[in-house]
Amino acid sequence: MGIDGKQVVLRKSSDNPDVIGLLSSPGDDELQHRLREVERRHSINNLLMPWGLLLAETTEFQRADVVHYHLIHNQVISLFDLQWLAGKKPSVWTFHDPWPVTGHCVHPMGCNGWLSGCKPCPFLDRVFPLANDHADRMWRAKQRVYADLDLDVVVASKWMLDVVRRSPLTSHFAHLHLIPFGVDTRVFLSDDEKESSRRKLGIPLNDFVVLFRANPWEVKGLTHIISALAARPPSRTTTLITVDGRGLVRDLRRDYRVIDLGWVEDVGDYARAFAACDVLLMPSIAEAFGLMAVEAMAAGRPVISFEGTALPDVTHAPDCGIAVPSGDTDKLRAALDRLAADPDESAERGRAGRAIVAEEYRYDRYVISMAQLYESVQSRHSRPIDADAGPKS
Repeated sequence: MGIDGKQVVLRKSSDNPDVIGLLSSPGDDELQHRLREVERRHSINNLLMPWGLLLAETTEFQRADVVHYHLIHNQVISLFDLQWLAGKKPSVWTFHDPWPVTGHCVHPMGCNGWLSGCKPCPFLDRVFPLANDHADRMWRAKQRVYADLDLDVVVASKWMLDVVRRSPLTSHFAHLHLIPFGVDTRVFLSDDEKESSRRKLGIPLNDFVVLFRANPWEVKGLTHIISALAARPPSRTTTLITVDGRGLVRDLRRDYRVIDLGWVEDVGDYARAFAACDVLLMPSIAEAFGLMAVEAMAAGRPVISFEGTALPDVTHAPDCGIAVPSGDTDKLRAALDRLAADPDESAERGRAGRAIVAEEYRYDRYVISMAQLYESVQSRHSRPIDADAGPKS
């Protein structure tokens, strides 16, 4: 698209020359660790990190026409530096989850405190946990920072768009964009590769195969998956493929063949897991987009999810995806059993998913949308910017 991009991260773990790591010495790591401890002790989140100033000093930042922020709340940039940074460069911020509109949590999961100030907070143990209830202070800190914040906000789903529009913290943002994430459909294998993928994974060709993410974080729904699968033995010989964590579903081995792939870094291995499965089980109780669901659709596999998150809309349930009431493991299992008994329904939903991805979630469409956004942001900020102004405390 003719855009020269650089990525800045806290810790660089690749050899890519276009990626720059901010933490470059043992002293930086020690400072980061100490600041996290101080934030935990004082029950605050993402206020003390000094790396915004270091970011602004990089050659890449100084040469940039537009700066795009992602997931800064993982102890990357202090909220208090965000307004100053956005004043130095035309800026875009993608909201990957609702953290920007809450007092401290990444997902409110049915709590409506984010609509009125998060006071009191009934869920202090949620990520990011607070020892003392300072959620309202964090909410007000965001309110002060956002009041005069001039940047463009990107969300990937209609669900997240609704959250941003409803929040008292962000409803005034004038430049809000819905740009769904995209996937490279060339990565995912055709149905002709199903048998070979199963052979490589040691899965019998006639098994019903369920793929899901094994992650203990409550929002990912692993406990609901285990409850649904453990309710009774399967009526059809079934293999479970898990990614991410290992050994988290060992008790299911009595009735299922389990293949724990762990954290999959190789693209080919990842595509093979989708090709080998019959369905993706993704009963998250909080999800702002759900890229893995789109990957399953790109592979021609149906997705079963819970209602109340972005997933039913992203998967076009009930026409393509299947959505059941949140937390209802009986209906989750019933949907799974239905697909196991009816391969034609699975195939039909898989074909529908591929068509939706081709229309809405292609990687090139995402790239074009982002390039157009960057051009419009640069044009809107064509006025001179005070590059010498320092950060405000």
